[in-house]
Amino acid sequence: MSAADIPRTTLDHLLEGFQVIGADWTYLYVNPAAARHGRSTREQLEGRKMWEAYPGIEQMPVFVLLKRVMDERVAASTEYQFQFPDGTSRWFELRIEPVPEGICVHSIDIEDRRRAEGALRELYDKLERRVAERTRELERANRDLEAFSYTVSHDLRAPLRAIGGFSELLAERSGDLLDDEGRRYLDRIRAAADRMGVLIDEFLRLGRIGHAPLERADVDLSALARTVADEIQKREPERRVAWVIEPELHARCDPGLARVVFDNLLGNAWKFTSRTDGARIEVRGDKNQAFVVVDNGAGFDMKHAHALFRPFSRLHKANEFPGSGIGLATVQRIVEKHGGSVRAEGSIGRGTVVTVRFGPEEADA
Repeated sequence: MSAADIPRTTLDHLLEGFQVIGADWTYLYVNPAAARHGRSTREQLEGRKMWEAYPGIEQMPVFVLLKRVMDERVAASTEYQFQFPDGTSRWFELRIEPVPEGICVHSIDIEDRRRAEGALRELYDKLERRVAERTRELERANRDLEAFSYTVSHDLRAPLRAIGGFSELLAERSGDLLDDEGRRYLDRIRAAADRMGVLIDEFLRLGRIGHAPLERADVDLSALARTVADEIQKREPERRVAWVIEPELHARCDPGLARVVFDNLLGNAWKFTSRTDGARIEVRGDKNQAFVVVDNGAGFDMKHAHALFRPFSRLHKANEFPGSGIGLATVQRIVEKHGGSVRAEGSIGRGTVVTVRFGPEEADA
């Protein structure tokens, strides 16, 4: 269909630019939208040659494309930034097709779209730079953590071993020379050295969790909880605790890390029910694809709940309930590594409820 076959009124009302250029490069027809695109009028363009209306256009890259369509009779399209005589410019999407009279050019103003794309590219580049910067910071932090862990593991253990070793020698060789108070002091030194060793081990274990790879699988949480409960019970067979573990609890999580979670949660429940008559520990699911560990033990004051997951933070005295204060911090680190959440609720003397939800696998990315 040639331009002559289309009613001029239809072409005049198009929102897109439409122009027909003859074989001698004369404007045969220009609709109002195309005239606006060229910052001109139909009267100024029709009947004139392109280089008369736009001096120098034959030197522009777009003219090379127009000439190829004119000569080879093949369609072409491009996005082109037109430079106006006043020094400004504007982006257009052009579709150029051969017609019997010469060529026709469809034009769409895409300046706003190109600006939006430019802003998105700039934002993307900025985000990439920030990610790269954060990655470098994380790498530096990891190197610092590794160096610190090495220091803790080696440099701090050396004097600790010396304290433990020399206090042991002192007890063996000179223990008879000490009075009761002196022996108590020596026992306290040895106990403190042992506790420091445990804290170092727990600290290093907590740090390794953050670097361990996460390999999810379908984990039978009920079976895992029962295994951990049986092992705990065997360590103190004289204790009577009612274990209630809901069957068929499953989650997509790392099996090894899930074991650490249950070791800590059930270990805590066992410990904090040690002074409770009729002790009861439950593991059950909830409606939000999570599981809860419930005990009727010592509990805690909710005003201190913010400190529960802080490493080495303890809400009970060591002579009441022993421990390093690292268990719940370890649980939180593992659950957050899965993209999930953990929370604890309780009241003094009425027990504790810990709710754990492992996040979806897409949270690992």
